[in-house]
Amino acid sequence: MRAKLWLIILVVATLAVLAAPPQAGAESLKWRQTLYVSKVERIEVGDVPGHIVGVSEIGGLAFFESGEVATCLTRAMWDYTKLSGPSQGYMLCTFEDESTFVYKFQGTQTADPGGKTSLWKGTFSFVQGSGRFAGIQGSGSYSGKRIGGPPAAGIQGYVDSTATYTLPQR
Repeated sequence: MRAKLWLIILVVATLAVLAAPPQAGAESLKWRQTLYVSKVERIEVGDVPGHIVGVSEIGGLAFFESGEVATCLTRAMWDYTKLSGPSQGYMLCTFEDESTFVYKFQGTQTADPGGKTSLWKGTFSFVQGSGRFAGIQGSGSYSGKRIGGPPAAGIQGYVDSTATYTLPQR
C-alpha cells in the first residue's frame, strides 16, 4: 500500500512539472528612455515647508540596445520634501509590432540644492506583457535625471534601465 501511494505521488508530481510551461533562458534588456511630463497634479501637505504629494503622467521614447524604439507612458505617484523623496508607479512600453510590456517601479528622487535637477534611482518588476512579451517575468533597475524645476508639465529628463527577464517557451 505504501509503495502505491509513493508511486501515485511521483506520477502526480511528474505530470505537474510536465504540464507547467517551460521558461526560456534569461534575456537582458538595456535602454535609455526620454521623458516629457505631460500632466502633473500636486498638493502641498502642510506639515513642513516644501512637502508635496502628487501624480504625474510622463511620455517618452525608449531606445533599446538592439536598435528598437518603443513609445512609453509612465504614471507615477510621489511624496517629496524639498523635491526629494520616494516615488512609485507603472510604465507601459509599446513597440512597433504592437507588443507591450508593463512594469511596476519604486524608487527615489534626490534634488540638487537649488532644485533645478534631480537624480532618479530605483527598481522595477514586470507585471504584464503582450505579443512577443506575453508571460514576461523579471526585474531590473533604473537611474536617470530630471532636468528643470519642480514637478510640472513640460519638465524633461531621461532614465537608463537594465532588466533581466524570461518568457514562456513557445
